[in-house]
Amino acid sequence: MRRDLLKELNPEQLEAAICQTHCLAVAAPGSGKTKMLSAKAAFLLSGGATVVAVTFTRDAAIELRNRIVSQAGAESLPRLLVGTFHSIDMLMAFPSKAKSKMGSAIIGKARSELKTPWKIVRDGNRRSAVARAIDLSGIGNVDVEEATSIIERVKADPASARTAREQDLARAYTELLERHNVIDFQDILLKTNEGLASGAISPLASDYLLLDEFQDTDLPQYEWAMAHAKAGSIITAVGDDDQSIYAFRRALGYQGMKMFVDERRAAKVVLGTNYRSHEEILLGAGRLIAINEDREVKALAAHKGYGGSAAWERFNTRTLEAEACAEVAARAVKAGLSFSVLARTNERLDNIESVLRREQVPFERIGGGDSLLQTREVAVMVAAFTSLWKPSAKDTDEVLAWCGVDEDDLVRIHRTFGDMLPAKLSHKVVNQGGFKESTVGTMKALAKEWQTWRTYLATDGIMTLVGLVTDFLSARKSGDFRSKRVFEISKSMFWNQPKDGTKIDARKFERRVSDLRAAMSGDNGKSDKRETAMQAKVSLMTAHASKGLEFDQVWIVGADEDAFPPKDGAIQEERRLMYVAMTRARQNLWITTSGKKQPSRFIFESGIDRVPADTFVTA
Repeated sequence: MRRDLLKELNPEQLEAAICQTHCLAVAAPGSGKTKMLSAKAAFLLSGGATVVAVTFTRDAAIELRNRIVSQAGAESLPRLLVGTFHSIDMLMAFPSKAKSKMGSAIIGKARSELKTPWKIVRDGNRRSAVARAIDLSGIGNVDVEEATSIIERVKADPASARTAREQDLARAYTELLERHNVIDFQDILLKTNEGLASGAISPLASDYLLLDEFQDTDLPQYEWAMAHAKAGSIITAVGDDDQSIYAFRRALGYQGMKMFVDERRAAKVVLGTNYRSHEEILLGAGRLIAINEDREVKALAAHKGYGGSAAWERFNTRTLEAEACAEVAARAVKAGLSFSVLARTNERLDNIESVLRREQVPFERIGGGDSLLQTREVAVMVAAFTSLWKPSAKDTDEVLAWCGVDEDDLVRIHRTFGDMLPAKLSHKVVNQGGFKESTVGTMKALAKEWQTWRTYLATDGIMTLVGLVTDFLSARKSGDFRSKRVFEISKSMFWNQPKDGTKIDARKFERRVSDLRAAMSGDNGKSDKRETAMQAKVSLMTAHASKGLEFDQVWIVGADEDAFPPKDGAIQEERRLMYVAMTRARQNLWITTSGKKQPSRFIFESGIDRVPADTFVTA
């Protein structure tokens, strides 16, 4: 074996890398776990061993594979298999489908009695099956997401069903998929485990099995790993119980790590040296997480030492909080630093997006968060504003449909008035159209409002104009709190007072609305590619989505009691989530709260200082 492959490892990493028995590497944030895993795999391959490495995401698998091959050489590929649980299970079930050179020496020895290829249900069809199962089971008032969670829990462990209705829900869903000869992604794991238990599928013929993010494994994944241990694979499991934030996905967390050590008598190595964050950040995060019970105790050490910052602040309103955040973010982007805004929920990022758009700071929403530009409320605002200088049938349709006009009358309106609806509306013409009474009332109201809006546009009263339009549209959904919130937040995208005291005139306003419409037709400030989070732009994401990423500067918004942590949240898991969010920062960390609610208990538990007075001019 080539010891030179291990020369870059610190003593703890080296201990885990050369361990040739079952091993649990407890890897603190930024402790170089991927570096250790790739070096260990290359080291083992250099001695002629076969190695399987399992990750939770495709991106993580690609990164790990590339690192290993760059160290061990391409000639090692046949003895190396790297992939996600799902991709590797598919190869185990149908080894003849393997086309890649990677892992060929391992997959070539695989045996499976399965003949009929699995067909994976499309996501839209899967959601439809869940919705139909809700109706068939009579389970009551649950949405698709909640029902999906119940189904996955009961499928993984039938004894976990709390009621007969939950059993009926899982059964109805399973029968719907079976009727169409499809399975979902969870079924890939469950059916592979069934095959391993019955002998229909053979375990992978691998000397070593490396498992990344072990704290995130659920029971089926844990059982899969133990089946390979029983077949002779030596397991190195790498994970951090303090970063276990997926209990809602049934991740085993600390208990799974403890089970592995107890059942397999695994050696335990703690990777406690953090190469990411400065000491100021790590001290606060360490004080916070130390409060949790049922965890592996770790002595965290910042390799960079002091030189960063971690502080918190409270703002009177969310708008002031967002403006302060955007100002700091703009400076970071200009300096070429990576900057991320993290929140407990996607909704809490809307204020930040609105101000970033207004100030033209480049940003992306990462990991599935919907942009404001994807909301119907912003679409109807853009349509209403555009109608003031360029009326069209499309914009008219958007506004009147929002106001409750039905499709039959919309067709009559377009036939009668064409594209110039707002200019042509009058009491006389409306009454001659044969429209429903409610439609007539809406058209009269819109005609009156439109003339008022035009007056303010002509006199550059843009602030008043934006307020009048959003108030009119919001009133049409008077009982919808969410819509009112979106309208209120979105105002700042269309209007702001320039810092030099000058007003926004009609031409500037028209250009701003046109730019927003163009953005709505583009990427909407949204990205699902996690690698884009490292570019010189602001990354907006939830704390959950930030796991595995790091940034020069991190701003955590919405650290309000009853929000982060939420009222009904499991406090230890919520504390782990804040710990994950804090440890994404390399140099600077801000945690902020706003409004009348008390600051999150996590702020005080971390012991970080409040920002110095007058740090933010908007505070």
